[in-house]
Amino acid sequence: MFELRRRTPMGDRVILHCDLDNFFASVECTFRPELRDVPMAVCGSESDRHGIVLAKNQLAKKAGVKTAQTVWQARSICPQLVCVPPHMDKYREFSVLARQIYLRYTDLVEPFSIDECWLDVTGSALLFGSGEEIAQRISADMQNELGITVSIGVSFCKFFSKLSSDINKPNGIFSAKRSDYKEKLYPRPVTELMGVGGSTRDKLFSVGIFTIGDLAAASNELVKQLLGKPGDYLLKAVRGLDCDPVRRYGDKPAPKSIGRSVTLPEDVTDALRVRGIFAELADDISSKLRREGMLAGAVQVQIKDNTFKTSQYQKKLSNPTRIADELLSAAIGLVRSNNALRVPARLVGMTACDLVGEDEGFQLSFDFDQTHADSMEQLGSRVDDLRDKYGKQIIRRASQLNSEQKESKDKK
Repeated sequence: MFELRRRTPMGDRVILHCDLDNFFASVECTFRPELRDVPMAVCGSESDRHGIVLAKNQLAKKAGVKTAQTVWQARSICPQLVCVPPHMDKYREFSVLARQIYLRYTDLVEPFSIDECWLDVTGSALLFGSGEEIAQRISADMQNELGITVSIGVSFCKFFSKLSSDINKPNGIFSAKRSDYKEKLYPRPVTELMGVGGSTRDKLFSVGIFTIGDLAAASNELVKQLLGKPGDYLLKAVRGLDCDPVRRYGDKPAPKSIGRSVTLPEDVTDALRVRGIFAELADDISSKLRREGMLAGAVQVQIKDNTFKTSQYQKKLSNPTRIADELLSAAIGLVRSNNALRVPARLVGMTACDLVGEDEGFQLSFDFDQTHADSMEQLGSRVDDLRDKYGKQIIRRASQLNSEQKESKDKK
């Protein structure tokens, strides 16, 4: 439908980044309209260690409630806070409905998370108007049909459209074109860029880079020295050279497995240190599974010992999952049951395999706890959001910190 109206090779693309506002809280309010008028938050169970704020509405935000706070902290700030449990089935349903709205305007719709998508509407101008006009149409459709709002960034590349979608939140539209992006975006703090977390921020601040414009003006050599290879992409992106295309919806082939391995700086036999390493791998794989919309049916562990012999162990899971704690538990169980650290380890790896799509039907065991799974899924999504915005080090597991502390003591 849209193929004949693509841009000419010399023209700029028109790309939208659509970010559903306070998504989980907004969905809850559509089923319980009375929650719109009170400070409310979607929270994990208050009776266990996952009792934290997973999402909140604007009234709760204005009262000082923050995502990832414990519920008791949030209540101490806002005593009238209304907490509701997460309902992931509802959020997935609304995510699909939102994407169906996007697909009216273009077939180039690339999901970034459950509540974020990029749209390339370059070829849709003859039918629907400019990027800003299409954004206005989408905003109206979202409110009229789903009862939720969306913030939209309009730009000529994915990188700046995502940045722009954060500027006029909530329910806002912000445009940064080739002709004015420097004027509009360069004065903004460099910390607003995706991927600039605490560690990267400190490195940039140490050399006087405080704004996006400061970064764009920095030398290639300086940025590479500070940030390594990721600095190359970041520098190109802030200079308006991001050419990453928006994929056609559904085009991306589903991966057969998702894994990651780490070569250790020294041979390891200590179970605590290995657990910290596997915790990091599980978090990373869990995040990638959410990005892909997949669940793992099995977990595989790889151990290469100091004789360079590689051993692999695999376990089928009782229920497909992408919850990091469940992936970690399976991996550690494999290590223990196979006495995998009997020889010092030089490399460890974890792979999620037997993948199934989150929307596919599959058999669940009788002891499956849907409420707990929804809470942990919601927690994982919020952690992804925080790490995307502030860097991976913003949230660390206690097991990772304990592992690092033990490693530090061992070296002394």
